[in-house]
Amino acid sequence: MMTPLLYPPKIYRQRMYPYPPMLKIRRVKLPTVYYYCLLLLLLPLFLPAQPVADQTFKVDGTHAYAYAFAAGDQVDLHVQLLTGRQLKVVEFLQYPDRSLFRSYELDTMLDKRIAIPQTGVYLLQITEKGLGKKVCRFTLHRTPESPQTARLDTRIGWDWRQNQPYQISVRQVPAGKKNDVASLGGQVTVNAGKFGLKKSTNAYQFTLPPNTVRWAYRISVGQATQEARRRDAEKVTGVLKSAGAKLLGYEPESALAIFALGLAIDMSVSTAGEDVEYALVNGDNLPKYYAGQEYETFIYQAGVAVDVQRRYTPTAGTYYFALRSNNWVDDITVNIDIEAVTETPLFVEEIYLEMVRP
Repeated sequence: MMTPLLYPPKIYRQRMYPYPPMLKIRRVKLPTVYYYCLLLLLLPLFLPAQPVADQTFKVDGTHAYAYAFAAGDQVDLHVQLLTGRQLKVVEFLQYPDRSLFRSYELDTMLDKRIAIPQTGVYLLQITEKGLGKKVCRFTLHRTPESPQTARLDTRIGWDWRQNQPYQISVRQVPAGKKNDVASLGGQVTVNAGKFGLKKSTNAYQFTLPPNTVRWAYRISVGQATQEARRRDAEKVTGVLKSAGAKLLGYEPESALAIFALGLAIDMSVSTAGEDVEYALVNGDNLPKYYAGQEYETFIYQAGVAVDVQRRYTPTAGTYYFALRSNNWVDDITVNIDIEAVTETPLFVEEIYLEMVRP
């Protein structure tokens, strides 16, 4: 790796020039990969200390507390005697009996940083001395060595006093959710009735993506589609400047997506011009709709040129917008726009200790 070049300094006599003038430096632009590698090297320095324990208790005999720590951890131990004169022993051990730190005759408080040699169970033991009431408080914080060991469950989930063997395991734990918006939709033609010679029904099939939590749709007929989309697009800029939109972490691509996300926006609806009747049904009820029989539907609307709805049910599966036209002469083109909001759970690996079952 290249290093910055320095102009060779001149030699100055101490009695005339106690400080040499500022040296000229030629700046060398390093490839981005070097900065990335440097960031990875420095990353452990920025890992915050994690609280592990904060206990206040009445001291009576010997008290032992067990925790899991990872190799390379720096553990900060703080012990304070709140009431009473003296603690006999404060000891930090690697389970079962390897002492890493021991303090005798503690009068007031101590602070100690302890390096963890290997991943395993560690004990903090506090023993009282003499008679009289004693109240003690201790806190433990750990600074992990790497982002991998930072995800460690410090709890011991079994009775460690049984002296049973244990092992280091890894599991997946929830780490939040990723929000996204999936765009669906298309176009379908509904034939004119031709005075009873043709069926004036059709359907648009769609499948909601996995992890859908809510969705919105726009059903529009013919020329009303472009006008509705144009009017709604004009409202996008103002909504994206709102505080709620900034909290999303990404920018929705359409007014319908903004509406699906639950942000405040007035979507365009209309009953003027060509219209259509529609029902939201599943596969079992679509044939009944075609046949004019009694059917079950999530929503039914009639006589709409542009209609917009937000849905919280259903959120999984394949469904149909069943459509019927009352135009006896001309076929109509129906546009269906759908924006589905998904929340995908995210997981990370967590290290934990578990007892080996016999």
